[in-house]
Amino acid sequence: MESFTQPISERLRARALALPETSEGTSCVNRAFKARKKNFLFVGEKPDQVRVMLKLDRSLEQARALADPRVGVGTNGWVTVLFPPGDVPHPDLLTAWVEESYRLLAPKTLVKQLGASG
Repeated sequence: MESFTQPISERLRARALALPETSEGTSCVNRAFKARKKNFLFVGEKPDQVRVMLKLDRSLEQARALADPRVGVGTNGWVTVLFPPGDVPHPDLLTAWVEESYRLLAPKTLVKQLGASG
């Protein structure tokens, strides 16, 4: 699969693929990252926009509290972050959220491989 053009997209991709049994595919215009058959991260790029979508639970209030118009909290804990390539919001937080989304959606046998942290 082609590399992303934006460093943040590559960073999120690397974090996702480092998690147990994660594979990369496509979903519409986005890259989908899944553990077995459970999608936990979507990343899409357009020339003027990067789109990240993942699911949160314990960090959901933190996402809301950011009061950042680029961070949208949807139904059922799904969070969408839209931003221009040169203005990445909260890169360390986004990277941490990838693991949280994985822990919420991946099969429990895979989550156990990560240990208790997070």
